[in-house]
Amino acid sequence: VSTQSTGLKKMGLIDDVFSISIEVPPGERLGLLLAGGVDSPIVIKAVQDGSLACQSGLTGGLQILCVNDIIFAPTTAHHEAILALTSSPSLTISVKRLKERVVKTPQESGKEEDQKHEEMEDFKETSYGVKKTEIGSTLSVYLQKRHAIDNFHLVEVSSSLWLAGWNQKEPALSGKFHVGDQLLSVNGQPVTSVAEANSIMSMTPGGVELLLKRMPLAAEYRMHRDDISESWGMQIRQNRVVDVIHGGIAWRAGIQPFSAQFADKCCSWAITQVNKFPVSVLCNSTDVILSKIDSGSTDAIITLQPSEFVTRISNSLLEHPHYEDFVARS
Repeated sequence: VSTQSTGLKKMGLIDDVFSISIEVPPGERLGLLLAGGVDSPIVIKAVQDGSLACQSGLTGGLQILCVNDIIFAPTTAHHEAILALTSSPSLTISVKRLKERVVKTPQESGKEEDQKHEEMEDFKETSYGVKKTEIGSTLSVYLQKRHAIDNFHLVEVSSSLWLAGWNQKEPALSGKFHVGDQLLSVNGQPVTSVAEANSIMSMTPGGVELLLKRMPLAAEYRMHRDDISESWGMQIRQNRVVDVIHGGIAWRAGIQPFSAQFADKCCSWAITQVNKFPVSVLCNSTDVILSKIDSGSTDAIITLQPSEFVTRISNSLLEHPHYEDFVARS
């Protein structure tokens, strides 16, 4: 760990900053929690005692201006800041100290604390939710701790964590997740194992922030037919697409059987959503899937994920003692 001057001051961007260089060994965490992003500065909200960040001299309240060659602009999003801090084992972090706090009288401090309490209550009521929902995008989901603990079924596949299901009886989770979402970090800490994710959730004193990548293995196809009696032109067995008629509607939409990629191998596609609504990964009924697609409409949107991947997460889900409560379905 070393401290050095920064070139940002010479660029005229800031007045008083300092930089800290940190080497992050494999498997180690930086140990800090961020706040802010998009129209508000990225600041260090808290630093874990004994962590690399703590040992380097980083403290809560510092504004992060730059990580390596990435300058945090006013439009920098929270998840972009986390990715910048976790993308390299060699970090040079430029930060700016906050202004010294003015000493206040007990009466002033009491009023300020009351105001902060009111603001925090408002924050709790308004800030939990989803920022983005596009396939392949990175998004943050904020939850209260009691809504996160023991309410997810995560699966370790290919050195990554994936969402196989969540407690369908918990209203706070409704509409926020999709089967096949990849979990990147919990409260700013990268995770690759179920044990890591659960440990961070259980140890956090407040809310839980999940950084996700929305169904990165998925592909979405939009199909249109001129008449509801017209066939979509594909053969489905259970929830698998096993054949597509050349020149048919599905073929013209771009769907090709056995074109999915998983673990460096080709496989078939599995249908996990129809018209943006989830299809149970445990569904083995071809008729149920077809009825969802052929619902009397001339348009249909289907979301497909590699069948081998869906098999892995569905098999893991079946091992949960209460798996029926965790199956996403429409």
